[in-house]
Amino acid sequence: MVFLGSKVFRGKSAQAAYDKTFAGRYQKLLNKNHFFYFGLPFMLSIVAGSIYLQKFTSVKWERYDNKYRQVNEEEMLSLIENKRPIDKKNDYYRLQGLLTDHLEKEVSSNDDYEIVRVKRKKEDEPVW
Repeated sequence: MVFLGSKVFRGKSAQAAYDKTFAGRYQKLLNKNHFFYFGLPFMLSIVAGSIYLQKFTSVKWERYDNKYRQVNEEEMLSLIENKRPIDKKNDYYRLQGLLTDHLEKEVSSNDDYEIVRVKRKKEDEPVW
């Protein structure tokens, strides 16, 4: 039996009038089978609330996904303005200096300098 509070004393006529109301009928059914009239509506309200709030949570997770989604290579390149088309193979050979068609367009800076050691001050020389 469910104990939901202190029991109110009513006279016979007051109890008969109370039993005809919705609250009185519900109280009588609750005393007979408390799960179907107390537990089941509670569980159904929880399930219905989660279904009703599902749209709000989906919006939350969609915003999270848009904020932290991975950007693939094409999208990353489309974000850069004034970009030139990229070909990995040609860029690799161009950077290695193996493509001659790129040398005509750009000045080759690999051959016009010589490695020279800079003279150090006397106090900066390591002493062993």
